[in-house]
Amino acid sequence: MAVLLAGAALGFWIVFGSPHQWEGGLRLLRLALGMTALGLISGSAWLMFPDGPRDDEELTTRQDSTAGTGPGPLDV
Repeated sequence: MAVLLAGAALGFWIVFGSPHQWEGGLRLLRLALGMTALGLISGSAWLMFPDGPRDDEELTTRQDSTAGTGPGPLDV
């Protein structure tokens, strides 16, 4: 959660803060900081939900085992 908040804070500072007045080579630094903020936010999702394809396999197995129970209210 701390990584998500750090990425969001950095992103808000880049969008609403003083980097708008940066010129020249500092514009590249602003771009790098923006990409870092996006990386922190994306990385926080990986840190919060580390399991990947195994969950999909378990979900498929559960759906196959409940296939004979009949249609549900959303199966139209």
